[in-house]
Amino acid sequence: MKVKELLKEVKANKYTFYNLDKETIKQYQKLYNYLKRHKEKDISKYLWLYQKYINPNHSDYSKKYKLMNLISQSIIH
Repeated sequence: MKVKELLKEVKANKYTFYNLDKETIKQYQKLYNYLKRHKEKDISKYLWLYQKYINPNHSDYSKKYKLMNLISQSIIH
C-alpha cells in the first residue's frame, strides 16, 4: 500500500480547522505536506491494526491528525 492511497482520508475540509489556533493549523499542514512528499513510498501493511484505535467521536482534526501520524510512522524507507 502506498501513502497516496490514504491522502484523501486525511485531506482537510471545512470542519477540520474549526476552532483551532494558527500554530495547530500549521502543524497539520506541515505533516500533510510531509506525506505528500512521500506519497510514492510504501507503508506497513499492519497500519489497519492501529486505525481501529482512532476514536470516531473525536473532532475531525483529531482523527485526521492521528491517522497522519500513524501513516508517517509506518512509512517504509
